[in-house]
Amino acid sequence: MLRQFGLLAMGLSTAVASTSAGAYELKFDGNDYGTLSARLRAMTILTAKDNGWDPSSGSSYSVMAGYRSPAWNGVRFNAAAYLNGDIFGATDFDPNIREGRTARGMFLTDDGAQKGQLTNVNVTFDSDKIYGFGGRGQVASPLTTNTYNLVPNSYTALIVGARPVKGLDISLGQITQMSFGTRAMTDWGFIGEGTGTGGASQQPNQNGLGQASFFNLGQIALGPDADNIAGMTIASVRYAGLPHTKVGLWNYYVQDIANSVYFDVDAKIPLSGMKLALGAQYLRQDDVGDGTENIQGIPAIQANFGNGELDYNLFGLQAGLIGPKKKWTAHVMWNQSDGDTAFLNAFGGDPAFTSSIFSRNAYRQDVSAWGLRASYAIMPGLRFMAAYFDYGQSETRGAVPNVSPNAEPTSDATELDLVLVWKPKQVKGLALKTFYVNRTSEYDDFVNPRSGIKADATMSHWRLIATYSF
Repeated sequence: MLRQFGLLAMGLSTAVASTSAGAYELKFDGNDYGTLSARLRAMTILTAKDNGWDPSSGSSYSVMAGYRSPAWNGVRFNAAAYLNGDIFGATDFDPNIREGRTARGMFLTDDGAQKGQLTNVNVTFDSDKIYGFGGRGQVASPLTTNTYNLVPNSYTALIVGARPVKGLDISLGQITQMSFGTRAMTDWGFIGEGTGTGGASQQPNQNGLGQASFFNLGQIALGPDADNIAGMTIASVRYAGLPHTKVGLWNYYVQDIANSVYFDVDAKIPLSGMKLALGAQYLRQDDVGDGTENIQGIPAIQANFGNGELDYNLFGLQAGLIGPKKKWTAHVMWNQSDGDTAFLNAFGGDPAFTSSIFSRNAYRQDVSAWGLRASYAIMPGLRFMAAYFDYGQSETRGAVPNVSPNAEPTSDATELDLVLVWKPKQVKGLALKTFYVNRTSEYDDFVNPRSGIKADATMSHWRLIATYSF
């Protein structure tokens, strides 16, 4: 059904750690007072299936402004704030059951009311050999970074690092709190399907939690009644001194819950005017202490993690070609998970090669996944991208809205993505993006044994996003 998108109010976003192309330099009388940057963004659903599973209604905006101070002996102050809400009441927040579904991952509130947050307030230090971060903001690491749409997840962290020799980077950090952004609701619901594997292991808007507020990592992972923990300790070693190759190793220790190890290799090898892209990855997770024994949540969460154990492996390979001047790209990727459990993905991570716009099934138990991705620059500023992914049926329980909170997988899952991005040179800072997604969940056709209701967990979804940076 066609959804009216009307006037696209835009939202704002900024990178506070570096000066973006649209940043405004505050220089007066030869003095440097830092930089301001801003970005406006609007997003709307154009068409979707009216089956109660495919998000069919959503028109939202975000506004974000950031400030980056000048450096004083390598020390900088950074801040950023976001504002998010519904566009002119265009979103249906009370759709008919099994007919419509609100795109809840486009908002910070259940009714689309305007809400803001000071997501980033931090001090950074950088020199040739050492660097540091203290305060609130985003943490760039494989298990704390994924794609955000309007307002990102944020973390309270202290990180120190060293670059003792060229190409070598060593860091140690502690994260104590996390704040759910807009898309955390998608990580939990539409992407994660209530499995606890998509980037959130708790429903962000449940009583005792919420979005755009900071909570102890114990509550973020196990639920609002969980005990406070000291947080997550991250240690990393990265090396870029090999020819055309980068190697990274990260360890994530979450007190009394889990320990995760992630390793990857990324190579870009020149080849007759092109580049051969090769990659490999490995992710391992084990329980620590009581593990997930006291996790709260829906029956699917209890089925997946209620016994307290974590035993998960993920293997991945990818290969591709990058054409001259990135005129075109083509990649193939593969992931395989095994172990006795799924991956407890509580803190917004997403390093798997086979992750797509709305699917992250590789973090579920016993999944064999593969994908193809390609892009082509039609003309300067206009690029088309296409991707297809297949995810083998997992052993992980999930939730289907208004059908069951403890659904059993019935088949393989698939997703087709078609994306068109236009950045017109005539309007600096403007980007228009539209994408179409056709997806089938592994819980499609699941029948609730009590009610007899059968799930239609398929989507045919078209969306438009406008962004203006200045």
